Amino acid sequence: MNKTTQGSSPQKRDWSKIIFLTIAGFLLLFGSFCYGILAIRMNLQPWPLMLRGIITVKEVLAPSDKLLQSTRAPSETPIDFPLPDQVAPGLVAVAGDYKTRHTEVKVMDREGRVIHSWKPNWSEIWPGDEGDFSPRPADSIYLHGVMILPDGSLVANFEHYSTFRLDVCGNLMWKLDNLGHHSVNYAPDGTIWASAERRPQEGVLPYPMHAANLRDWTMQNISMDGEILRTIPVIDVLLNSDYEGLLYVSDRANPGDGVWGDTLHLNDIDTFPEDMESEIFETGDVMFSLRNISGIFVMDPDTLALKYVNVGQVMRQHDPDFVEGDWISVFDNRTFSMDAQEPATGSRIIEFNAVTGERRVVIDGADPETEFFSQIMSVHQPLPNGNTLIVVSDDGRLVEYTPDRKLAWRYENQTEEGLLRIYWAEVLPPELDENFFREAELTCNGN
Repeated sequence: MNKTTQGSSPQKRDWSKIIFLTIAGFLLLFGSFCYGILAIRMNLQPWPLMLRGIITVKEVLAPSDKLLQSTRAPSETPIDFPLPDQVAPGLVAVAGDYKTRHTEVKVMDREGRVIHSWKPNWSEIWPGDEGDFSPRPADSIYLHGVMILPDGSLVANFEHYSTFRLDVCGNLMWKLDNLGHHSVNYAPDGTIWASAERRPQEGVLPYPMHAANLRDWTMQNISMDGEILRTIPVIDVLLNSDYEGLLYVSDRANPGDGVWGDTLHLNDIDTFPEDMESEIFETGDVMFSLRNISGIFVMDPDTLALKYVNVGQVMRQHDPDFVEGDWISVFDNRTFSMDAQEPATGSRIIEFNAVTGERRVVIDGADPETEFFSQIMSVHQPLPNGNTLIVVSDDGRLVEYTPDRKLAWRYENQTEEGLLRIYWAEVLPPELDENFFREAELTCNGN
């Protein structure tokens, strides 16, 4: 009897330990779950660090390899002419995926007939181990930042890798391992401005309170021969005009104990044209867009002094353009709504007067009659006849609206794989017509 009682005591003690550990484990998990909810709602650590990691990974890998899901059902044909008499004249150049992660630049007429095209291939332009690049599959590299020069040549970026130029026949003229990305612009002086990135120096903190893996965006002025004439770091421009505070606004930790990652996100560069007049801008002034702080800036490229600053009146915008002298037109993505769980009801094209501060909405994508929304990317083009061409990147379509907001033309990038993303589009000037490209192709064939 005594032996049986003594033999059962350790068993009882073991069960007590198991019950205690089970309850403790449950309370720990429940407490972690509750703290997790509280951390997300009140932005407590480690949620800001986790969020930064998620955003950084998405920026490196974006856009997704999945097919795009349009907010509208695709039409039966990729081209639609609701108002054919009101479409702006000219061929349209389009850069989009013709199959997942294989970008083609097409020049086409308004019926969708391809007049000319380029298919830049990463492996052909950068064969083997050329260039100082981090490893990445060739089929994950796409074009972001495209333009066609007056001679019919193409300048573009392999996103976050290289700025390069192809002649009208598709032959490589030059290439740079400058980590070019997002934007290229033809300046009035015949040079090119491209957004690029400076490689971090190991163990070196580039700026106070900024960790070494900071994405250090720059604006590069490049000659037509591919020589980098000047490199201007965006952060230096902000510091030069005493806008240091803008370098820390995307730091979510409290108190701020360092900033790293993609805090500014340079996504466009534009230059003030020589055929416009303004009270404050001059020919060659450089405008740049910093998406992650919702900021638009215009600087004197010689002194780096900022002439115009607009922060917070747009939301994660793209493609600011000079129009009508003192007016600036912007693709305002409006990525978020007041309810963080849902996207905004629509993006919009909005214009600002840099002198008076006046603003006007040109086209509102939240209007059912002009519905469009793109969470990321997208560009637009104010056209000479008063129309506006809009690239709705997330939907893989182009739309052209009249000044009274009527749809005049629509194109959808329908492929064998479905509706794929469009990165850039532009109505070309009259001199770059079908005859121009036909004659150029004769030289390509050696005739």
